[in-house]
Parts: sequence; C-alpha cells; structure tokens
Amino acid sequence: MTPTQAPPAAPPLLCREHSIRTADSGEIDRFVAEVYATMEPALIQQHFINPEFRINLALHEAVINAWRHGNRKDPGKAVTVRWRVNEHLVLEVMDQGAGFDFQSIKDPRADENIRKSHGRGIAIIIHLADQVSWQDQGRHLIASFCRISTREKKKPA
Repeated sequence: MTPTQAPPAAPPLLCREHSIRTADSGEIDRFVAEVYATMEPALIQQHFINPEFRINLALHEAVINAWRHGNRKDPGKAVTVRWRVNEHLVLEVMDQGAGFDFQSIKDPRADENIRKSHGRGIAIIIHLADQVSWQDQGRHLIASFCRISTREKKKPA
C-alpha cells in the first residue's frame, strides 16, 4: 500500500437496540423472536456459523433471566437488548432490577443442583458465548460471539 492509497474499508458495523416492558411471558418470547429476526440477516451476511442455535438460545436465556430474576416480571421495568455485529457479535442485555452477585453463580452440574428445575440459564449462556461478563452490579450482561464458536474451533477433525 502506498501513502496515497486509502486503507481497505472495514466491514459495516450493524447495531440495534430493543426494549420491552411486560408482565407476560408470551410477550417475552415474541420479543426475543423479533430481536433475533432483526439480527439474523446481519449474522448471515457476516458468515456466522449456526447462529440460530447458538445466539438465539443465548439471547432467549439472557432476556428471560433479566425479566424473571432481574425485573421480577415487573411491567414497569424494561429489559433492553443491544447488539452489534461486524467481525463478531456483541450482545448486551440490561434489566432494571436490584442486580446480583454474578461471582456466586452455582454450578447447575454440581450434585446438590443437578435435580433442580432452574438455574441453568447462565450456564447455557456461558457455554454458548465466547466471552461473558457483567457490569452494573449484574444488571448488564455482555456476551461476545465469534463467527465460529471457540469450542467448534477446538474440536478434533
């Protein structure tokens, strides 16, 4: 590249923000489906592998957790989803609840938890995403996804 040439253009950054306030779990399911439907063309355009399973499931678990545990199903409190896609997907889910200590998450595979009918959502998100973190005292989840899951890259041929 010579000094007069412009650098190659970066892939477009596609981003959106969506919010919902509801007390109805059916509305939450429809909301997640609508958010994923707006996200999916960008994921396909950027060549993400198996996004419908990996990303849609993580999105659903994150929104359900924010609504049920964060906002305690309070229709006066919003669940907000923000996402952006280019080389990877950054998915953010925020609630308006009291927060939680994400460092004290119990392992759902532990003997004392294995028979419980709840407590698997965060473990699912952590398994599906390439990186997961929380901010704002646990009210703000940030999950990052590579085009090809890190786990897929590590599978033997």
